[in-house]
Amino acid sequence: MNVMNRIQLSLFFILYSLFFCVSASAQTVREAFKAMPDSLVPYLTANNRLDLMDFMDAKMKAAVTNRLEGQTEMTFLSDDSLSIRMSEALTIEMKTQQADTMTVISLKRVYLTREGERQAVLTRYDARTWQELSPATVIESTLPKFDDKVILSPDIP
Repeated sequence: MNVMNRIQLSLFFILYSLFFCVSASAQTVREAFKAMPDSLVPYLTANNRLDLMDFMDAKMKAAVTNRLEGQTEMTFLSDDSLSIRMSEALTIEMKTQQADTMTVISLKRVYLTREGERQAVLTRYDARTWQELSPATVIESTLPKFDDKVILSPDIP
């Protein structure tokens, strides 16, 4: 094999590896929801999560019986976001966002307090490892704002 063929072959492998790394880092919300650790959504089994997405794809009511014997309903699903009414007191919204070289999962939990008020908690995770990201890890200005427009459940202010 001559030197030119070796250079071309090496360049091909480098470009292929680079393409694979870039495409592997971008994740849809579907992939992230499937891979989500059970500890973040203890109400749902892995099969419940798959069923919710299958029901949405089939244009059916996406509701399952959760581990607490209550009803959980997925109210919205797109390539980059989803919304789930886990119970009467908890709604979860999830959004995938590209930031620098990583895919960030923004997970917004909206709780109904005893006083009847809604309290939101936003946590961000690395999509590959599901490790929680500190605010210093992800520069907020690199991410699209996770605002009320993302909330797709009509009863959440």
